Amino acid sequence: MHSMQRSIAALAMLLIAALGASAKNGRDFGGFYSVTNAARDGRQVRVTVMLQIFNYSGEDLAEASVMILHSPPVAAVFGTYSPIEQWRDGTDVRLAMHITVPEDEYDHWAGRRQPSVCVVTRDSQGRELQRTVQLSRRPAIQLQEDSDAQ
Repeated sequence: MHSMQRSIAALAMLLIAALGASAKNGRDFGGFYSVTNAARDGRQVRVTVMLQIFNYSGEDLAEASVMILHSPPVAAVFGTYSPIEQWRDGTDVRLAMHITVPEDEYDHWAGRRQPSVCVVTRDSQGRELQRTVQLSRRPAIQLQEDSDAQ
C-alpha cells in the first residue's frame, strides 16, 4: 500500500514539474521514435528505441538528458541517454538505446501509445526540470543524417 502511495506521489511530482516547465506554446520538445529488434524473454521484451528529438524550447541547452519512462501510473525509468553537451534551439538530436521493458509496456508501444520520454535540464537556480517530449512513430530513424543533405 505504501509503495503504491509513493508511486502516485512520485508521478504527481513528475507531472507538476512537467506542467510548470512548459513552453510558451506548450511544446518544448517534439520528434519521432521507432522501436525495433523486439525479443521477448518471458514477461519482458528487449528492444532498441531510436529517437529524433527537436529542441523547440527557445533556449540552447547544456548537459540535457533524455529519459525513457514507464507509462503512468507506474513511476519507473527504463533508461537515460548520456547527457547532451550542447543542444542548440531549433536543432535535433538522434539517440539509440537498448532497453528491457515489461511485456505490457511493449504492447502499449506496439499499439497506439508512444513511449513516455522526457528531457531533463536544470534552471538557473539549479532546480531539475523534466519536460515531456511529444513523439510520433516512424518505421526507422537513422542515427546520422546523410552527408549530402544540406
